[in-house]
Amino acid sequence: MRAKTALLAALAVGLSASAAQAQMPARPIVLVVPYSPGGNVDISARILQAGIGDALGQTIVVENKPGAGGMIAGDYVARADPNGQTLFVGSNGPLILGPMTMPNPSYQWNKAFAPISSLAIATNVILINPQLPIHSVADLVAYALANPGKLTLETDTAVSINHFLAALFRLKTSVNWVEVNYHGNAPALADLIGGHVDLGFQQLVDALPFIQSGKLRALAVLGPKRSAAIPDVPTIAEAGYPDVQGVTFNGVLAPKATPQQTLDKLSAAIRTALQKKTVIDQLAALGSEARGSTPEEFTAFLNGETAKWSEVMKLANIKVSE
Repeated sequence: MRAKTALLAALAVGLSASAAQAQMPARPIVLVVPYSPGGNVDISARILQAGIGDALGQTIVVENKPGAGGMIAGDYVARADPNGQTLFVGSNGPLILGPMTMPNPSYQWNKAFAPISSLAIATNVILINPQLPIHSVADLVAYALANPGKLTLETDTAVSINHFLAALFRLKTSVNWVEVNYHGNAPALADLIGGHVDLGFQQLVDALPFIQSGKLRALAVLGPKRSAAIPDVPTIAEAGYPDVQGVTFNGVLAPKATPQQTLDKLSAAIRTALQKKTVIDQLAALGSEARGSTPEEFTAFLNGETAKWSEVMKLANIKVSE
């Protein structure tokens, strides 16, 4: 009888412990952002933070790990446990352009990560200092060809989509300019506004206030359609160069060995969050379009972007050292 009583007591304690564990909240999911707080990727992640958490019933934490063009964060997530708790909010640079151009990168996205879902697509624009007699893409090409090497182009980093778009424009137009490198969009835009450099390729979210105030002139939108924020600015296709297109994207990825069931669950939660009007409106205010996808769709998108920009890298001879 004593043995039976002891066994029942032990079972009761075990059941109580199991019930307590079931009621405990799951560990937070960490969204690792490869840039400092305040940028497009960081803001996009924070807009989605609550929505994804609500869909999953879990706490979502945003953690910023800037450095090395975003690849410090990428390497950190690639080495994390593949349990769905540590995720990478990746974009063009740290996912594709950085590893592509480095001689010995610490990872390649298709070997290091399992894509979950895209998040948003942002608009890019060609900008000019308004003191120059350039009011269209045609003016820009004519001026650059008539004054080879006279124009100066601001670039934030060699592995940014802005730099690759500028390289693609040069390939398609045969223009020439002098590149001036900056550490970040803010100082590059400041010098463009101040007239220290002439031209730039930038995200609309960063440039919009200066376009609206007249401090900068937008010549073209580098996507497939005009932006509602600057409806009078033509697309690059309308300006005569349909092959000079590209977008800034961001999306969520997990370490490579993460189970497919986990990827599908996370993808469904992200897509649910991206359907909320508040999320759509907040991203639109950044000049971004909410865009969720299945893991398979996001993988296909990344493969397409890799093939496109790999060709540009080879033709433009873009290389960086580690």
